Amino acid sequence: MTVDFTHRFQSRTSGSQILFERASKHLPGGVAGNGKFLPPYPIYVQQAQGGEFLDVDGNRYVDLLMGGGVHILGHSPEVVMSAVENQIRKGTHYYMAAEAEVLLAEKVCQLMPHIDMVRFVNTGSEATQMALRAGRAFRKRDKIAKFEGNFHGQHEAVLISTLGAAGSPEMPSPRVDSAGVPTQTRENVLVLPYNDAEHASTLIEQHADELGAVILEPVSAFGLGVVAAEANFLHAVRQVTNQYGIPLIFDEVVTNFRLGLGGASEYFGVTPDIVCLGKILGGGFAIGGYGGKREIMDQVVTPHTGLWNLSEQIFQSGCFSGNPISMIAGLAVLNELEQGYILPQINATAEKLQAGLTEIGQRLGVPILVNRAASFFQVHFGVERIRNKRDQLQADKQTADLFHFGLRANGVMASSHPLFVSAAHTDQHVDLVLEVAEHVLKQMS
Repeated sequence: MTVDFTHRFQSRTSGSQILFERASKHLPGGVAGNGKFLPPYPIYVQQAQGGEFLDVDGNRYVDLLMGGGVHILGHSPEVVMSAVENQIRKGTHYYMAAEAEVLLAEKVCQLMPHIDMVRFVNTGSEATQMALRAGRAFRKRDKIAKFEGNFHGQHEAVLISTLGAAGSPEMPSPRVDSAGVPTQTRENVLVLPYNDAEHASTLIEQHADELGAVILEPVSAFGLGVVAAEANFLHAVRQVTNQYGIPLIFDEVVTNFRLGLGGASEYFGVTPDIVCLGKILGGGFAIGGYGGKREIMDQVVTPHTGLWNLSEQIFQSGCFSGNPISMIAGLAVLNELEQGYILPQINATAEKLQAGLTEIGQRLGVPILVNRAASFFQVHFGVERIRNKRDQLQADKQTADLFHFGLRANGVMASSHPLFVSAAHTDQHVDLVLEVAEHVLKQMS
C-alpha cells in the first residue's frame, strides 16, 4: 500500500504530539501500558461520554475500543456515575470488608449459577494468575495447559505462545513471548492447538498426570482476533478434563456478561470449573475476579482458622481487592444489563457493522474478514478464515494496521485489536464508521 495517512493524522493531533514528547521523558513510550501506544504517537484523551471521546486537540471520535471492552453501557453512563458519586462520599477504599463486595458476589453467582463462590481482584491478569494458582493447588500439580494464541494477561506463566507459534500445528512447542520471562517457564506449560479437538484431547490425556489446570478463552480475543471456540472442540476439552479430574478454566475477562448474562457457559452450553472475570464487571473501574465450584474455592482459597496451611491453600490478597467503588459500579452495570434489552441491542449494532464492512470490502474488491462474536469484532485482511494461531499469522497485519490508522486519522478510534460496541453507539455512529471505512479503503485500494 502506498497511501500514507500520517499528514492527515498529524494535522489534527498536534496537541497529542506535543504531549507525547513531554510524556516520553518520564513514561516509557509516553504511556502507562503498551496497548496505549499507537504509532506514530498516542492520541491523548481529554474526556469521554457515551460512544465518543474528545482528544486534547478537541477532535471528536467514535470510540470502538471502549476502554478495551470495559464500557458496555458507554462512557460515563448516568446509572454508574450516580452510584459511584454516592459511594465516593462514603469512602473510596476501606481495606476492610464492605457490604458492596457481598452484593456484587451475590449478583455474579446469581447470573452465573455455575459459580458458587467468587473472589475479586484488580485486573484480568491477576484473575487468571490466581485461577491458575487455585487449580494447581487443588490438583497438587505444577504444570498448566494453555492454547496457542490465547491471551491470558501479562504474568509469566501465560506469556507463552500467544504472540507467535513454534513446533508443529498439531503439537505446538512453548514459545516465550516477552523479554524477562525465564526460559524455564516453558517447562511447566503445555501448549495445545486451538480448535483442534482431536490433538488437544490427545495431548491433555498424555499429560493428564502432570496438569494442575487447563485454561482457554471461549472466544479468543486479543491473541487471535475474535475467534470463537468450535462446539466439538469445546465439548472435547471439557470431556477429557472431566475424565481426568483436571480443573478447566474459562478466561472470560473479555466475554463475561457480553456473550450473555450467564457468560460463555450459557452461550456455548459447556460448564467450566473456574471462571476468570474482568472488564465489564467493574463498571469502568479496575477489577478482576475468579470464581467457580465450591469444592475448589472453599478448599484452596477460603482462609481457615488456625495456622495457614501452605500445602493446601493459596495466598491471594490485595490492598484494593473488592474496593467499594469498583463493586458499586459493577453492580450498577449488571443491574442495568438485567433489564434485558441491552445485549440484543448491541449485538444487532455489531452485526450491522460487520455486514456493512464486509459489503464495502466486497464492493471495492478489498478482501476483508470481519470476525464477530456477540457485540465485539475484529477486522482482518488477507485471509478468508481464522480458526487458530497458525491461520492468524497468515493475515496481512500491515494492511490491517494501515486501515485502522486511516480510521483514527478520520475520527474513528480503532486499532488492530478487538473492537467493541456499547449501548451508547447509535445508528448514526454506525453510518459514520462505515462512511469513514469506505473512504479509507478507497484511498488504500
